[in-house]
Amino acid sequence: MQIHILEEIRPELAAIDGAPRRRELEIRRAQSVEPIERLFTFAGWTLDETTRDLMSPAGQRVDLTSSEFDLLMAFLRHPGQPLSRAALLGVLRGRQWTYFDRSIDTLVARLRKKLDDGSDRPPLIRSVRGVGYVFCAAVVKLGDQDRSVAVPRLALKDGAERHPSP
Repeated sequence: MQIHILEEIRPELAAIDGAPRRRELEIRRAQSVEPIERLFTFAGWTLDETTRDLMSPAGQRVDLTSSEFDLLMAFLRHPGQPLSRAALLGVLRGRQWTYFDRSIDTLVARLRKKLDDGSDRPPLIRSVRGVGYVFCAAVVKLGDQDRSVAVPRLALKDGAERHPSP
């Protein structure tokens, strides 16, 4: 009779014993995967798409709302291309734009204000009459395929710079 009871309990004990081992394997797998960093740089600014951190040219973190972040990402994905209000609103909220809808204009104004670093250069987001807005800065995307570009330079004693070997 006791053997019969142990046989019934044994699979449950094996499942309980195996759970921590499976958990340890899952943790090891998660730790072995390197996070993909997607960095956008433009006019001295840096945006980390993964963490949603925007750093000013002075090195200060700028807080963005989720709508401001989505708008900035739309501009960074299409630099130099005029984007209509309808297209921007569709990306942000997935709804149709009407002529009297000025919510996108308000959002662009807020983003412009946050991207103003106090310098004399023209704004990064320019209005295009009858079309919408255009992002005027050159954008460089540094991601997992561009890691060699993101490698920091090492300064030598004689003032020359070199890249560390991989």
